[in-house]
Amino acid sequence: MRNVAQWTVVGALAIAIALIVTILSARAATTWEANSRRCEIDKWYTKGEDAFEFDTGRVLVSIKPEEIAALEREIAVIKHCSKFWSCVRERDAGKKRVCRLPK
Repeated sequence: MRNVAQWTVVGALAIAIALIVTILSARAATTWEANSRRCEIDKWYTKGEDAFEFDTGRVLVSIKPEEIAALEREIAVIKHCSKFWSCVRERDAGKKRVCRLPK
């Protein structure tokens, strides 16, 4: 009987660890991320937790103070991206330009 109780405790701990890993990985997946290809900053939201849908079909998304630093870093990337694609458009229009994304 004692062996069964030990396996029950081990099973409960394994489930708890799996849940914690899932929650932490889900939280890590919802950070702000610059997309240099499209010059956008993306973030996935969970309906009902991070984003709230109203009867009008619109969605309210709030930016929290702790997200400002991450957004500022990503905005800098987007500014470089915008300059790069402007350079590419000018080059395609006939100007002699060398366009490079910053590393």
